[in-house]
Amino acid sequence: MESKLKVLFVVADVYFSEPLGIMILSAVCKKAGYPTRLAIVARENLVEILDEFRPDVVAYSTMTSDENSFAHANDIIMAWSKDTGHSVKRIMGGPHPTYFPDVIHKLNLDATCAGDGERAIIGMLEAIQAGDSMEGIPNVATPNAPMGPKEVIEDMNIIPWADRDIFYEAAPEMKKHGIRSLLTMKGCPYKCTYCFNHAFNTMFKGPGVKLLRRRTVSDVIAEVKSLVENYPEVRFIRFADDVFVTPDREQLDWIDEFTDRYPKEVGIPFYCLIRADALTEDVARKLKKANCVSVCMSVEAGSAHVRNKVLKRNMTDEMLLSAFHGSRDNGINIWGTTILGIPGTTLKDDFESVTFVRKLKIAYPAFTIFAPFPGTDLTDHSIELGLLDKDYDYNLTSLTGESVLTGYTAEEKKIQLNLYYLAPFFCLLPEFLFKSLPFFARQFWLIPFYKLTGGLFTAYLLGTRIFPGARPKGIGSLISALKVHLSYLLDENKKKHRRNIGLDVIQKKVEQPDYVSS
Repeated sequence: MESKLKVLFVVADVYFSEPLGIMILSAVCKKAGYPTRLAIVARENLVEILDEFRPDVVAYSTMTSDENSFAHANDIIMAWSKDTGHSVKRIMGGPHPTYFPDVIHKLNLDATCAGDGERAIIGMLEAIQAGDSMEGIPNVATPNAPMGPKEVIEDMNIIPWADRDIFYEAAPEMKKHGIRSLLTMKGCPYKCTYCFNHAFNTMFKGPGVKLLRRRTVSDVIAEVKSLVENYPEVRFIRFADDVFVTPDREQLDWIDEFTDRYPKEVGIPFYCLIRADALTEDVARKLKKANCVSVCMSVEAGSAHVRNKVLKRNMTDEMLLSAFHGSRDNGINIWGTTILGIPGTTLKDDFESVTFVRKLKIAYPAFTIFAPFPGTDLTDHSIELGLLDKDYDYNLTSLTGESVLTGYTAEEKKIQLNLYYLAPFFCLLPEFLFKSLPFFARQFWLIPFYKLTGGLFTAYLLGTRIFPGARPKGIGSLISALKVHLSYLLDENKKKHRRNIGLDVIQKKVEQPDYVSS
């Protein structure tokens, strides 16, 4: 019997949440008999993994901002394959090939996958094993053929649960954290201009296509029970759906069943994402009864015009005030997110957003600076306004850096960056201290201090208000986790440098004629 192909999944880096997409695909592969392993480019020596695992297929999961990291990893893998004489097929999935299909030629890949990959990856592996072409497989493109038929996996219950072991083997320290993530649903029905979901829906919609797909309550609860049994460190559940509750009657029936059964059968505290227009008083009570400790609920802009006309959120100030105060009254803490530097707005709008957020009395008022991502309406709007070059290099996009838009002066960009660090803290201060925010936001010489204190304050709010009890136990593990958090927030350049580790090693190995792969 022919041995099954070995599949090496590759991600650029991980923060604290598990890479669920890869973990689910790994479970799909293992169920079909294909051995898998995960490589984290920023953390590991890719050459050593290649030598040890000797994969037949390398599957990249790529965001556009990480393309450079994968270009380096791809160079390493091609050089290793040439040096060892071991043939490796390279395929790529994730947002980047979905919206930038030309990456297949740029990196000389064997195939790419757009959208759902649970069936596609098995189709690709079977074709490779048989020596056949991958052309015509749903959602798959090859160098000689564009993407074949489009497919959406509508029955979520046929998909195996995420493979946790592949992640904890690659990042064993993450096993010490008490939080575990899982999906109950795929898809989002909303049209927010900054989000890729609208672009995805446009790409895959069609007659009878069900874009919003949910697992049964029984299947979700069974997976949570399995987590508790097999990973006793779990103390907190993070439901990673793009939106956990929608006003749709079918979805509300699901919530009714879930909030009735979950506290009886599981009861572990949980977190989810929700919109203000879905968090009614009734929903808030049910979530709290089910032991929902925290939710992420976006504000996005203090100006109703910007929020609704530019971002298409369709939420009034009154709706936000009601939802945020209702959540707090029911004892649910909110991680509230707001965007600074929205295309077409001014610094005055940013301060207006911070002032409005303070009125909402959010447990963790978080801010980001607009980061353009391909395929979104807001990125296209930025280009139309002349604020972003149409040939913008999305590898430059960062969620923790200054605005990349040309409509702001250098000084305004620094003020926005300081608001990103300072506003979460100042929103929780009394009025007379809050009024000093404009002054401190203009003290550019304090930026290094703001970075450090802002990062520590964010870690404090996340650990005590949003995911209480989930942080790793033991002072050593806690310090290690804090270092990862600060590195992610404050040290992007170093992180990108770490992602390149291994390229020089493989080049040296290739140059050594007596090198023999172990």
